Amino acid sequence: MSNNKNVFWQALVIALIVFWMGILIGIYFEKSRVEKLQDFYFNIETDIFDFQLASEIIYGFGLSCDSINNESIYFADKVYWEARQLEKYDNSNKITEELISLHRRYDLLRTLLWENVIMAKEKCGGKINTIVYLYQYNNPSLTTKATQGTMSSLLLDLKGEYGDKIVLIPIAVDTNVESLNALRDFYDLEKTPIIFVNEAQKFETIDSLKEIRQFLDIN
Repeated sequence: MSNNKNVFWQALVIALIVFWMGILIGIYFEKSRVEKLQDFYFNIETDIFDFQLASEIIYGFGLSCDSINNESIYFADKVYWEARQLEKYDNSNKITEELISLHRRYDLLRTLLWENVIMAKEKCGGKINTIVYLYQYNNPSLTTKATQGTMSSLLLDLKGEYGDKIVLIPIAVDTNVESLNALRDFYDLEKTPIIFVNEAQKFETIDSLKEIRQFLDIN
Protein backbone atom coordinates (compact mmCIF):
# COMPACT_ATOMS: atom_id res chain seq x y z
CA MET A 1 0.00 0.00 0.00
CA SER A 2 2.83 2.37 0.87
CA ASN A 3 4.40 1.84 -2.55
CA ASN A 4 1.08 2.62 -4.22
CA LYS A 5 0.81 5.89 -2.31
CA ASN A 6 4.35 6.85 -3.29
CA VAL A 7 3.60 6.13 -6.94
CA PHE A 8 0.42 8.24 -6.72
CA TRP A 9 2.18 11.24 -5.19
CA GLN A 10 5.07 10.96 -7.63
CA ALA A 11 2.63 10.91 -10.55
CA LEU A 12 0.76 13.91 -9.10
CA VAL A 13 3.97 15.92 -8.66
CA ILE A 14 5.08 15.09 -12.21
CA ALA A 15 1.65 16.06 -13.58
CA LEU A 16 1.76 19.40 -11.73
CA ILE A 17 5.28 20.10 -12.97
CA VAL A 18 4.27 19.35 -16.57
CA PHE A 19 1.14 21.50 -16.19
CA TRP A 20 2.98 24.54 -14.84
CA MET A 21 5.79 24.13 -17.35
CA GLY A 22 3.15 24.24 -20.09
CA ILE A 23 1.71 27.44 -18.64
CA LEU A 24 5.14 29.07 -18.35
CA ILE A 25 6.11 28.05 -21.88
CA GLY A 26 2.82 29.45 -23.18
CA ILE A 27 3.41 32.75 -21.42
CA TYR A 28 6.99 32.85 -22.72
CA PHE A 29 5.87 32.44 -26.33
CA GLU A 30 3.07 34.95 -25.80
CA LYS A 31 5.60 37.48 -24.53
CA SER A 32 7.77 36.74 -27.56
CA ARG A 33 4.84 37.39 -29.89
CA VAL A 34 4.09 40.65 -28.10
CA GLU A 35 7.70 41.82 -28.51
CA LYS A 36 7.57 41.12 -32.24
CA LEU A 37 4.24 42.91 -32.52
CA GLN A 38 5.66 45.90 -30.70
CA ASP A 39 8.37 46.14 -33.35
CA PHE A 40 5.72 46.07 -36.09
CA TYR A 41 3.66 48.63 -34.21
CA PHE A 42 6.50 51.12 -33.85
CA ASN A 43 7.26 50.79 -37.56
CA ILE A 44 3.65 51.49 -38.46
CA GLU A 45 3.42 54.33 -35.95
CA THR A 46 6.47 55.96 -37.53
CA ASP A 47 4.98 55.52 -41.00
CA ILE A 48 1.68 57.13 -39.98
CA PHE A 49 3.31 60.16 -38.38
CA ASP A 50 5.66 60.45 -41.34
CA PHE A 51 2.60 60.45 -43.62
CA GLN A 52 0.94 63.16 -41.54
CA LEU A 53 4.02 65.36 -41.66
CA ALA A 54 4.51 64.77 -45.39
CA SER A 55 0.86 65.68 -46.00
CA GLU A 56 1.18 68.89 -44.00
CA ILE A 57 4.30 69.84 -45.95
CA ILE A 58 2.60 69.12 -49.27
CA TYR A 59 -0.51 71.11 -48.26
CA GLY A 60 1.56 73.93 -46.78
CA PHE A 61 3.72 74.37 -49.88
CA GLY A 62 0.75 74.05 -52.22
CA LEU A 63 2.17 71.09 -54.12
CA SER A 64 0.13 69.23 -56.72
CA CYS A 65 -2.63 66.73 -56.05
CA ASP A 66 -0.52 64.10 -57.78
CA SER A 67 2.02 64.49 -54.98
CA ILE A 68 -0.68 64.18 -52.34
CA ASN A 69 -2.24 61.12 -54.01
CA ASN A 70 1.12 59.42 -54.48
CA GLU A 71 2.10 59.97 -50.85
CA SER A 72 -1.29 58.71 -49.64
CA ILE A 73 -1.06 55.51 -51.69
CA TYR A 74 2.60 54.92 -50.78
CA PHE A 75 2.09 55.18 -47.04
CA ALA A 76 -1.24 53.32 -47.05
CA ASP A 77 0.31 50.39 -48.91
CA LYS A 78 3.33 50.36 -46.63
CA VAL A 79 1.13 50.24 -43.53
CA TYR A 80 -1.10 47.57 -45.09
CA TRP A 81 1.71 45.13 -45.85
CA GLU A 82 3.35 45.68 -42.48
CA ALA A 83 0.04 45.24 -40.68
CA ARG A 84 -0.57 41.93 -42.44
CA GLN A 85 2.18 40.51 -40.27
CA LEU A 86 -0.29 40.86 -37.40
CA GLU A 87 -2.69 38.33 -38.94
CA LYS A 88 -0.51 35.32 -38.06
CA TYR A 89 -1.17 36.07 -34.38
CA ASP A 90 -4.92 36.68 -34.65
CA ASN A 91 -5.83 33.01 -34.39
CA SER A 92 -3.46 32.23 -31.51
CA ASN A 93 -4.62 31.83 -27.93
CA LYS A 94 -4.58 35.19 -26.13
CA ILE A 95 -3.10 34.23 -22.76
CA THR A 96 -2.46 37.88 -21.83
CA GLU A 97 -4.28 41.11 -22.60
CA GLU A 98 -1.22 42.64 -24.26
CA LEU A 99 -2.05 41.34 -27.74
CA ILE A 100 -5.50 42.90 -27.60
CA SER A 101 -3.99 46.17 -26.37
CA LEU A 102 -1.46 46.18 -29.22
CA HIS A 103 -4.17 45.39 -31.74
CA ARG A 104 -6.10 48.41 -30.45
CA ARG A 105 -3.08 50.58 -31.24
CA TYR A 106 -2.98 49.18 -34.76
CA ASP A 107 -6.66 49.93 -35.21
CA LEU A 108 -6.17 53.49 -33.96
CA LEU A 109 -3.31 54.07 -36.40
CA ARG A 110 -5.25 52.60 -39.31
CA THR A 111 -8.23 54.79 -38.43
CA LEU A 112 -5.89 57.78 -38.46
CA LEU A 113 -4.62 56.64 -41.85
CA TRP A 114 -8.17 56.40 -43.17
CA GLU A 115 -8.97 59.91 -41.93
CA ASN A 116 -5.87 61.31 -43.65
CA VAL A 117 -6.72 59.57 -46.92
CA ILE A 118 -10.28 61.00 -46.74
CA MET A 119 -8.82 64.49 -46.32
CA ALA A 120 -6.48 63.92 -49.26
CA LYS A 121 -9.39 62.77 -51.42
CA GLU A 122 -11.51 65.77 -50.46
CA LYS A 123 -8.69 68.13 -51.38
CA CYS A 124 -7.84 66.40 -54.63
CA GLY A 125 -11.09 65.24 -56.15
CA GLY A 126 -11.35 61.69 -54.86
CA LYS A 127 -8.93 59.93 -57.21
CA ILE A 128 -7.79 57.46 -54.54
CA ASN A 129 -9.78 54.21 -54.31
CA THR A 130 -10.24 53.30 -50.66
CA ILE A 131 -11.53 49.95 -49.44
CA VAL A 132 -12.08 49.90 -45.69
CA TYR A 133 -12.73 46.45 -44.24
CA LEU A 134 -14.36 46.50 -40.79
CA TYR A 135 -14.35 43.20 -38.94
CA GLN A 136 -14.72 41.59 -35.51
CA TYR A 137 -11.53 40.70 -33.66
CA ASN A 138 -12.56 39.54 -30.18
CA ASN A 139 -14.16 36.10 -30.22
CA PRO A 140 -16.21 36.21 -33.45
CA SER A 141 -18.70 33.38 -33.93
CA LEU A 142 -17.73 30.50 -36.20
CA THR A 143 -20.08 31.82 -38.89
CA THR A 144 -18.65 35.33 -38.65
CA LYS A 145 -15.10 33.98 -38.63
CA ALA A 146 -15.77 31.98 -41.81
CA THR A 147 -17.34 35.01 -43.53
CA GLN A 148 -14.43 37.24 -42.52
CA GLY A 149 -11.91 34.69 -43.76
CA THR A 150 -13.58 34.61 -47.17
CA MET A 151 -13.88 38.39 -47.35
CA SER A 152 -10.24 38.84 -46.39
CA SER A 153 -9.12 36.39 -49.08
CA LEU A 154 -11.24 38.13 -51.74
CA LEU A 155 -9.81 41.52 -50.78
CA LEU A 156 -6.28 40.17 -50.86
CA ASP A 157 -6.92 38.89 -54.39
CA LEU A 158 -8.33 42.28 -55.33
CA LYS A 159 -5.24 44.00 -53.94
CA GLY A 160 -3.05 41.62 -55.92
CA GLU A 161 -5.02 42.43 -59.06
CA TYR A 162 -5.03 46.23 -58.78
CA GLY A 163 -1.94 46.89 -56.65
CA ASP A 164 -1.45 50.54 -55.73
CA LYS A 165 -4.61 51.56 -57.59
CA ILE A 166 -6.54 50.76 -54.43
CA VAL A 167 -5.88 51.50 -50.77
CA LEU A 168 -6.97 48.62 -48.53
CA ILE A 169 -7.44 49.41 -44.82
CA PRO A 170 -8.63 46.59 -42.51
CA ILE A 171 -9.74 47.75 -39.04
CA ALA A 172 -11.20 45.79 -36.11
CA VAL A 173 -14.36 47.40 -34.72
CA ASP A 174 -14.30 45.92 -31.22
CA THR A 175 -11.09 47.24 -29.67
CA ASN A 176 -12.68 50.43 -28.31
CA VAL A 177 -11.27 53.00 -30.73
CA GLU A 178 -13.60 55.97 -30.29
CA SER A 179 -12.39 57.81 -33.38
CA LEU A 180 -13.36 54.76 -35.45
CA ASN A 181 -16.75 54.65 -33.75
CA ALA A 182 -17.29 58.28 -34.74
CA LEU A 183 -16.52 57.49 -38.39
CA ARG A 184 -18.79 54.45 -38.27
CA ASP A 185 -21.62 56.59 -36.94
CA PHE A 186 -21.03 59.24 -39.59
CA TYR A 187 -21.09 56.72 -42.46
CA ASP A 188 -23.75 54.46 -40.84
CA LEU A 189 -21.52 51.39 -40.65
CA GLU A 190 -23.19 49.49 -37.84
CA LYS A 191 -23.02 45.95 -39.23
CA THR A 192 -19.87 43.83 -39.26
CA PRO A 193 -18.16 42.47 -41.13
CA ILE A 194 -18.61 45.16 -43.77
CA ILE A 195 -16.56 46.47 -46.67
CA PHE A 196 -16.86 50.19 -47.43
CA VAL A 197 -15.69 51.43 -50.83
CA ASN A 198 -14.80 55.06 -51.53
CA GLU A 199 -16.82 56.32 -48.56
CA ALA A 200 -20.00 55.52 -50.48
CA GLN A 201 -20.74 51.86 -51.20
CA LYS A 202 -21.30 49.17 -48.56
CA PHE A 203 -20.82 45.41 -49.04
CA GLU A 204 -22.19 43.27 -46.22
CA THR A 205 -22.27 39.82 -47.83
CA ILE A 206 -19.82 37.67 -49.77
CA ASP A 207 -22.23 37.44 -52.70
CA SER A 208 -22.48 41.24 -52.97
CA LEU A 209 -18.70 41.50 -53.43
CA LYS A 210 -19.12 40.26 -56.99
CA GLU A 211 -20.15 43.84 -57.83
CA ILE A 212 -17.26 45.61 -56.07
CA ARG A 213 -15.27 46.36 -59.23
CA GLN A 214 -18.13 48.50 -60.54
CA PHE A 215 -17.53 51.01 -57.77
CA LEU A 216 -13.78 51.41 -58.25
CA ASP A 217 -12.38 54.23 -60.36
CA ILE A 218 -9.72 52.20 -62.18
CA ASN A 219 -8.23 53.80 -65.29
